[in-house]
Amino acid sequence: MKSATLSNIQKSLEIIAKYVPTNPADAPAEFVRDLAHRWKERGGRVGGKPRHSDRYLDDLLRALGTPVRSLTPKLVGRTHLKPEDASVLVRTFLSHWDYVGDPNSGEIVGTSAGLYEPMLSDAEIERVSSYVAEQISAAGTEQASEADSGTAISRPPGQDTIDLISNEFKDATVLFSIGAGQIMLVPQPEMALILFRNLFTRLWAIDTADSQERLLIWTLDLGRQDFNDPESRLRFMNVQALVTRFKALKRFRENDTEARWNWLKSRTIIVLHDTRSVRPAVPRLPAFDPHHVLFSAIPPRWAGSPEFLALYGRERLHETAYTVFLKKPAGQRPEPASLPDKGSLSARRSYTLRYFGHALLDSNEQGGRELRGLRLSAPGWSYVEALGTIFVAASQTLGLRNALAELSIDGMEIDPSHAVEKLRHHGFLLLPLEEFLTF
Repeated sequence: MKSATLSNIQKSLEIIAKYVPTNPADAPAEFVRDLAHRWKERGGRVGGKPRHSDRYLDDLLRALGTPVRSLTPKLVGRTHLKPEDASVLVRTFLSHWDYVGDPNSGEIVGTSAGLYEPMLSDAEIERVSSYVAEQISAAGTEQASEADSGTAISRPPGQDTIDLISNEFKDATVLFSIGAGQIMLVPQPEMALILFRNLFTRLWAIDTADSQERLLIWTLDLGRQDFNDPESRLRFMNVQALVTRFKALKRFRENDTEARWNWLKSRTIIVLHDTRSVRPAVPRLPAFDPHHVLFSAIPPRWAGSPEFLALYGRERLHETAYTVFLKKPAGQRPEPASLPDKGSLSARRSYTLRYFGHALLDSNEQGGRELRGLRLSAPGWSYVEALGTIFVAASQTLGLRNALAELSIDGMEIDPSHAVEKLRHHGFLLLPLEEFLTF
């Protein structure tokens, strides 16, 4: 971890230490439980009973879209506290520190917006919660049973999708969200908007903490737009599901609604495949297959891999959802916050791609399903060229400094000329966020 980041975390921990003296570097699980105990004490009482009970906390976590299974046993140390549990709990406690709501209310109604003031800023809370999760992961598995009844619970493979995306995003330049089957899977349909809000609030905090101008790119297929074609209807509704989520982020009023929306507008491009769109007549364009952008056909290298089968088997192929992260290779120094003009950039910048699949996998806990992600192998050069072209075209469309003259991804040189025209030639529209909402 960078020294500057560690220094910022240390400053935040010094503030927290006024209330919780436990050092998370020495005892991260105990730190989380001590923080929980202190948070409960600060809730006051309603009708003679503590407001911040375990039931109240469980309701709060569900309202935020981040429920923790076996909550009470984990808070008292009877069951294993996983890194993703720790991250969620620390973030919740620090962002809901001072209760300023109705002193006579002991229930969470709707959302917690306006009920609390945080101990730290959003960026500081994100850093601390990630740091504690990393410390728990490094410390290894605690010596406690995972199940309340003493019967071991087998966990689905992979990592919690929200935590996976957040952690990968920290050192990424681009997040590609590819709705091959569904744009975003949710364990509980009623939590779809909450989960979407929570994820992009976390990504916003990460991006604004270091001003790296990360891009958010969705690739979607409108399909044939034929009422008689079931696949057309599904693809169209998949697009509309993303429109609905973004409209909620824009319209639902919270303290940070406007700032978060302005950030999303400045960083988001929707790459929408519409076979009915007008295609420019650009001669001698290189071969470019739309399914290398959309992943509408399963890459052959994935079809029989253990990771792909663990996620989708052979019966859930309609649920395929992928994220791809464009990153600088390990050891490459980060770019400065301000760069010279594009005309003076002479050195080629190199990147690498990391691919992940996501699926709803069965959990033994009360027959529930968990949203998990697994890393997948590189599918091939054609996908590198397609995603590299999208990266350049999106950067050019948004006017960001990532529009480069010389670019290499996984050893392949990406030609930046005619990037937008290449995509449009094959039926792709590049839509900024506001334009996508009115499409």
